[in-house]
Amino acid sequence: MKIPVKISLIHAIIGLLTFVIFLQTGWYMKTNEIGNLPDAQRMIYRAGHIYFLFSGLLNLSIGMQLQLSEIAWKKKVQYLGSIILLLSPIILLHGFYQEANLGQLDRSMTKLGIFSSLTGTGLHAAVFLTEFLKKR
Repeated sequence: MKIPVKISLIHAIIGLLTFVIFLQTGWYMKTNEIGNLPDAQRMIYRAGHIYFLFSGLLNLSIGMQLQLSEIAWKKKVQYLGSIILLLSPIILLHGFYQEANLGQLDRSMTKLGIFSSLTGTGLHAAVFLTEFLKKR
């Protein structure tokens, strides 16, 4: 399976783009006077803001370090992890704008975005560990 654009480059671009959008979400919170909201709702905005940054930094770090396995099944696991991880900033951004203003603690999109970050990173980590332990 030949892919014309390196998946690591896509991760790096998404990570950098997420950082730029993170700055915009900070500006959004400042200009919309989120600081004047009740404590619980303000913390929901801040948490969503940080979760979004977190997903971008995960993508950036994967993009800077990813080395695809030579073994076909491991490479497929890495691609699956990449797809899931690349979706996490989109899901978390949706949660930031759509769920935070509701002020509810149960935020299904944010939860999905966090678990996407965990799953995508976990799949990459599993392949890395099998490669690492094989070399020992």
